[in-house]
Amino acid sequence: MDALPSALGGLLRASWQASVLVGLVLLVQGLLGKRLPARWRFALWWLVLARLLLPVGPATSFSLFN
Repeated sequence: MDALPSALGGLLRASWQASVLVGLVLLVQGLLGKRLPARWRFALWWLVLARLLLPVGPATSFSLFN
């Protein structure tokens, strides 16, 4: 019974963190435009995909969300 609220809380946290990451990717792409190589634009979106697929990550002292 306690697992459902915990899972929903984790899903909500992963979703808003991915939303912030999407905003940062869009900001970087908007600021750099065509000066950012296609390989780097592709890699930035892979970071977003990885964040969505891996909702639980290792605990670190260095994090955008700490």
